[in-house]
Amino acid sequence: LVLSPPTHYSTNFSTMAEDIEEILAEIDGSQIEEYQKFFDAFDRGKQGYIMATQIGQIMHGMEQDFDEKTLRKLIRKFDADGSGKLEFDEFCALVYTVANTVDKETLQKELREAFRLFDKEGNGYISRPTLKALLKEIADDLSDSQLEEAVDEIDEDGSGKIEFEEFWELMAGESD
Repeated sequence: LVLSPPTHYSTNFSTMAEDIEEILAEIDGSQIEEYQKFFDAFDRGKQGYIMATQIGQIMHGMEQDFDEKTLRKLIRKFDADGSGKLEFDEFCALVYTVANTVDKETLQKELREAFRLFDKEGNGYISRPTLKALLKEIADDLSDSQLEEAVDEIDEDGSGKIEFEEFWELMAGESD
């Protein structure tokens, strides 16, 4: 059983989907229109691109402040042709990715809060029956034996208790 995290997260932009087309496919029409307005505001000469050097201002306008090194990584990643100019599709992919990026620390904090909700007794773990009930709610088409199998997989140490580390691995898709 694999559950996807609710949003992209990473502080290492080079590990995100490399394919700009793939990212563009996720963006709905109303977002594209919004991005177009933003893009046009920076593409004052209507040349069809914005200078990579303007990305810092744009990110600041989105209340996303990055240090210089991170900005350079972002630009390298999304300036596919290395021109120093971001065409509209590259701009959309960059903005969408940044807007849907949650840093690992934030994700971990949110998952700890969710974990506490399921740790009803406050013991520092989620019991097997609680996890099984939770999984049943998420995937009500699973049989009892499939649910047991999923719980066995998640409860890696076989303790019968799902500690935060196991929950983190399940929800974030990585071990800490």
